[in-house]
Amino acid sequence: MRAVTLFICFVAFSYAKIYNQIRFESLARLSPQTATETIGFGAGDDADEKAINEAIRRLFAQDYFLDIVVDEPSIGVLRFKFAEKPVIARINFKGISETERDSKYLPVFGVKKGEVYDERRVEAAKRRLIALAQSEGYYDTFVEVEPTIESGKVYLEIMYAKGSQITIAESRFNGANSFDKKDLQKKLANKEAQFMGWFPGRSSGALRLLELPYDGARLTDFYRSRGYLDAEASDPFLRVDFDAYFATLEYDVIEGEPYTVDKISIASVDRSVNLDHMIEDLKLKSMRRFDIEKMRSDIDAIFETAAQNGYAFARVNPDIRKDESRRLVSIDFRVTYGKPVRIRNVIISGNARTLDRVIRREIYLAPGDLYSLVDLRESKLALRRLGYFESVEIEERRVSESEMDLVAVVKETSTGSLMVGGGYSTYDGFIINASINDRNLFGSGFAYSLGLDTSKRTRRYEVSLTNPRVRDSAYSLSFSLYDTHYEATTYVRDMRGGSATLSRRFGRNTNAGLTGSFSNNKNQYDDPDDFYVNGRTNKLALTPYISYDNTDDYYTPREGVVLSQSVEIAGFGEDEEYTRTSSSLAFYYGLQDLIDYDLIFRYRARFQYVDADIDDIKKYPIGSRLFLGGTRSLRGYQSGSVAPYRYENGAVVKDANGDPRYMGGTMAFNNSVELSLPLIEDAKMRMAVFYDFGAIGDNDLDMHRSSYGVALEWVSPMGPLQFIWAQPIDKEPEDSTSNFEFTLGQKF
Repeated sequence: MRAVTLFICFVAFSYAKIYNQIRFESLARLSPQTATETIGFGAGDDADEKAINEAIRRLFAQDYFLDIVVDEPSIGVLRFKFAEKPVIARINFKGISETERDSKYLPVFGVKKGEVYDERRVEAAKRRLIALAQSEGYYDTFVEVEPTIESGKVYLEIMYAKGSQITIAESRFNGANSFDKKDLQKKLANKEAQFMGWFPGRSSGALRLLELPYDGARLTDFYRSRGYLDAEASDPFLRVDFDAYFATLEYDVIEGEPYTVDKISIASVDRSVNLDHMIEDLKLKSMRRFDIEKMRSDIDAIFETAAQNGYAFARVNPDIRKDESRRLVSIDFRVTYGKPVRIRNVIISGNARTLDRVIRREIYLAPGDLYSLVDLRESKLALRRLGYFESVEIEERRVSESEMDLVAVVKETSTGSLMVGGGYSTYDGFIINASINDRNLFGSGFAYSLGLDTSKRTRRYEVSLTNPRVRDSAYSLSFSLYDTHYEATTYVRDMRGGSATLSRRFGRNTNAGLTGSFSNNKNQYDDPDDFYVNGRTNKLALTPYISYDNTDDYYTPREGVVLSQSVEIAGFGEDEEYTRTSSSLAFYYGLQDLIDYDLIFRYRARFQYVDADIDDIKKYPIGSRLFLGGTRSLRGYQSGSVAPYRYENGAVVKDANGDPRYMGGTMAFNNSVELSLPLIEDAKMRMAVFYDFGAIGDNDLDMHRSSYGVALEWVSPMGPLQFIWAQPIDKEPEDSTSNFEFTLGQKF
């Protein structure tokens, strides 16, 4: 079609003319102004055969048109007539659930609704779907795309039928005598089927066809990581029984003999820098078995040392010398430094909402700085801890031998949310927790929150505002106001007050600050002549605190610790008078590298101690005392329901309704152990199993409770959502339990 069009142009426009008018007919994708800019000339300009053919070429390059015809309907008028490609109006998959379609297959298909229909792109998309099935071990997968074109729109019907999955029934390693088969398969992508192969960490035996060409190299690497430098493994030979869809894999292995490390040295090629001091820290050791993985780790360590000193383009090449007769190997790491590299520019990309300066202030490298690999890595972690972004990458773009640009590429996530949590207990009835908040208000980094907790016996309103970096400095400032009403079994407490916090960042992971708070509290107790007293109390408190956080993500950390220590000092001439010390720890460790599965281990603990006169209800009101229970301390027990009871004559004192009277505690400890595993990775959904233990008492920890359960975790578009099913283990008859709760907005 293009050849015919160009021929018409050659005949009709063989000499230059001036056209007073240029028309564009049947043009919908481009505006006339854009089309004029594309062809390169306009009304009143000269246009000859060459200019018009170049205009047609440029228009075709937009990939919107099936055909373009150019003619001269009247003197001085040049007309472009377009036949546009149809637009995809709908993509429908048959044989695939809607969830799988959106999360798995549409991203691989790559052709989207609203795009121009192109047969070549659709054919390429079909091949990607087939390749996806093959990568999962499915043979003879059928994919057919039927386009229906109506009124310039295309409706795609995709028939997708997975073939049968090929299972590896047996793997053979000819010539392998030094290791068991299970050891040889550890690094391979294609493994023999194992019993209970569906269980995490076990092999289903599914053939991963796209990984098959690399398994021979992986097997060779296994041997060389155990000192067998002369080992060679062939590419796998695949035999498939298409009647049963079972496969056999066969490798030919030459093992050789293991080598021992003799000498290790580090030499600088273009700088007289002595790095011999690093030899003691290398993982390879003289007179120990050679390990190629340790050698690679040592290469990374040497490079990082160079990069930390500004040599971003340094190269480390190992010179391996074998003494075959003695089975010894010497390694000389040769370091080529190049020139010190400085940062030319820091570019921010992908932030449609968040201000550049909010991102830039978390990047520890600025224009003119000497490159530092540690600073680069810590910048990534700092951006991820903000919770503003779904993903963060900092790309290094080489400009010259001595300069580079850093490009921070972020993908924003929702930071504002309506958070709703709730549960049910026989005491409180239905419990609803709700709040509207945004951690990144208008992209400024400011955070605000409007909160509501309500039940049959509880009501809490709270509003807060935080500026985490005042004028982009290391200082943070926040304010809050609250109004709370709480009806316990033996008392009613109303609290109105507010707080202000000033903090400062020290280093990159530590914050320290001071919170000042004041509240006016109304206390109503049901037996004033016996133990409690009625009346109002004022509370003025100062709370210094310090915290440390080096985790690698805001919602679902897989690495790092969070530590905090605070001391609340109440008094200063007001009614309430006590000192509360609180220490907390959260530890996260991802097991991906150890077991090749995205399992996350979590441990959290908190210890609280109050120095107060527990018999003075005015100085230490029951509403300020220690309690356990709920999603943040002891799951399976109603929030605030685990605490020492009031005893008389060795029995728990109860009110007219039969509910126990609480004394509250002065010492409490709670901790939890969790294992979190992925459920639907594309939907950011995980499942956690947990065990909680708590202890509380008056000057000791003599009251113990524990629970276990399962939690469904989902980083939803509204924020982190958690459904919790918990079972108390050692509950007492007086305990108030809660087997199901859910939260929205609480970090995992």
